Amino acid sequence: MTEQALPKKSLTNFTDDDLLSVPSYLLAPIKAYLKSAEIKKIQRAYTFAFIAHDGQKRKDGSAYISHPVAVAKIVAELKMDHDSICAALMHDVLEDCDVQKTVLENNFGKDVANIVDGVSKLGKIHMQNKAETNANNFQKMALAMANDVRVILVKLCDRLHNMRTIDFMPRHKQIIKSKETLEMFAPLALRVGMIDIKNELEDRAFRCLHPLRAEMLDSAIQKSSGGRKKIIEKVRKELKANLKNNGIDTAAVKGREKNAFSIYNKIKTKHKPFSEILDVYGFRILVDTVDECYRALGIIHNYYSPIDNRFKDYIAIPKMNGYQALHTGLLALDAFPIEVQIQTRSMFDTANRGIAAHWGYKTSQESSGTELRATKWLTGLLDLYKESKDSSEFVESIKTDLEPERVFVFSPKGHIFGLKIGATPIDFAYAIHRDLGDTIVGCKVNRKEAPINVELESGQTVEIITSKNNVVIDPAWLNFIVTSRARSGIRARLRNQKVSSARKAGKIMLETELKRSGIKLSDYKGATLKRVLGSIGVPSLTKLMTDLGLGKKTGNIVAQKFYEGLQIRKNSGDQQISPLRLANKKIEGVSVVFAKCCRPILDDEIIAHSDTERGIVIHHKICQQVVPFLAKDTRYQPALWDAETKKHLYIAKLKVISENKVGVLSDVLSIFTREGINVVFVNTNAIDATFANIELEIEINDTKHLNILIDKVNAKKFVSDCSRQINEG
Repeated sequence: MTEQALPKKSLTNFTDDDLLSVPSYLLAPIKAYLKSAEIKKIQRAYTFAFIAHDGQKRKDGSAYISHPVAVAKIVAELKMDHDSICAALMHDVLEDCDVQKTVLENNFGKDVANIVDGVSKLGKIHMQNKAETNANNFQKMALAMANDVRVILVKLCDRLHNMRTIDFMPRHKQIIKSKETLEMFAPLALRVGMIDIKNELEDRAFRCLHPLRAEMLDSAIQKSSGGRKKIIEKVRKELKANLKNNGIDTAAVKGREKNAFSIYNKIKTKHKPFSEILDVYGFRILVDTVDECYRALGIIHNYYSPIDNRFKDYIAIPKMNGYQALHTGLLALDAFPIEVQIQTRSMFDTANRGIAAHWGYKTSQESSGTELRATKWLTGLLDLYKESKDSSEFVESIKTDLEPERVFVFSPKGHIFGLKIGATPIDFAYAIHRDLGDTIVGCKVNRKEAPINVELESGQTVEIITSKNNVVIDPAWLNFIVTSRARSGIRARLRNQKVSSARKAGKIMLETELKRSGIKLSDYKGATLKRVLGSIGVPSLTKLMTDLGLGKKTGNIVAQKFYEGLQIRKNSGDQQISPLRLANKKIEGVSVVFAKCCRPILDDEIIAHSDTERGIVIHHKICQQVVPFLAKDTRYQPALWDAETKKHLYIAKLKVISENKVGVLSDVLSIFTREGINVVFVNTNAIDATFANIELEIEINDTKHLNILIDKVNAKKFVSDCSRQINEG
């Protein structure tokens, strides 16, 4: 970037004569579609950012202003409005330059100030923050995003440029950023229909986290496609010729390369070998109208043999992010399998740019399916906020909503609703409207009466039966619903229920859960009952029943504490809790899962976390996910291993630092093979030219067995260090 002289004025007091020239690589795309007055405002924003970031450098040594300009260029390439570009140029001034939001508002208007503020809030979210602080930040960001979708669009462009320049970050920050990208930003990009950005974010994060795997996949892709270039080109020409001969002259036929991450993901999720995934080559057919989409489908089906169960009509039933296309699988020349996507050019543009394709510069006032769906989801964030009791519950709801929907059902009027797998009629009712969910008393599936907790399947027609009378919400519904809208709606309704009604419902729930464990409430009296209630964190049995009825506590967890007779006493201000005993990975009907963050194994010192969603979650005593809560949260308790648990195998994570040379991985794995140990996961990456890092997950009986194995690995000359990996605080 060409160095320019700074204006002599302050941040808020420069005239048009002081304005700096916008770099040509940003000016070119904005001149193509913006008015001169709008470009002038962008010039002011550029000058403001230039002054604010004066003297600041990026990790690569370049002037910091190069980053916001690069982000603004990505925003401009999406043809976003001028306020979005202004916000992109100044997106870091609140965070890094101690500029007040009011200064932005006075100089550039409320819209720009709010976008910058929203992007700044999103920038504060990091996966390793304390949970509640992180949740609060995410909640603030989500509300800003709900009020103006441009917040997430600018932030996605910001994250994209950061991923493009991630090589200059320290390795530990690269890993954190890449994980954040895969877990939060790529799903958000998908949710608002920005497929191109989603794909690039995923691919760059994958290459950063797993460079050797990416290199191996690149090589496999190149070998697979390199030997078939002639047949691929022949198929493309035949598709083009057949469409032209049948009256679709303007059709474009393009090859569709698969990236390394999409192939890696299919290997993981569909458990298919490289060859089976790489053998399928993709083509995209672009036409002008929806009618031509279906005509093109018929033409190519007449020419090539369709593969069974490979046709999907996303035009009639769009994906929830608005994506539309016809997908089909065909056997081309010599049974050469191909995948074909057929779209209008407008659909293709929407698939690439998502809701950004419909922001500000529309060819008509009519909203697209993508815009309507994304706007509906974003507006729904405000409802979730109002119905959530705290920021953690709100964030959990958003994470649930970011998971892709796979079940499509119909209302009696023929409207299509996409829901998560496992959704019930209750989830469906809340998806239509909060009032419908609040008044549900029954349902019909395909015109036949069905239980309201039945799992719905794609293609079913669901009718909700309601009552005008005051419907009492059953807290037990929380045990089987799967959507955030239903969960937040039920919890909000339970909180608003009359205390007397809630207490009655809670009493029934408690007695039912205790009965399942062979316990009678009458067995607990005096000091015994007081100790159990103390372990649950309630002062009285009446309060416990009320909390159960209001959905604040979960029946199966409470029943477990009654069964174990947990004792809590205070000694010099410290809370001491009698250990929970694990038996055969179950605790009297309550599910027990072992945390993946720390992978506890038999004979470790362990902590049991009572989770309302998952049951009992077992962590290692030093796991950073539980250490901060041990002294103040009764949901975290010491636990003991039962003799029955010795019958099971556990997953242990190991890290081996070895010489970086051919054959080392094979030598390490042979140690486990000789010991009869199953290696369920392995990953390698070079630390430098001398050392390599090997990450393993193995099935093991207990800590004694594990320590013996670690000693054997450490005894090898080519091993610098072998150690167990625990998520320590």
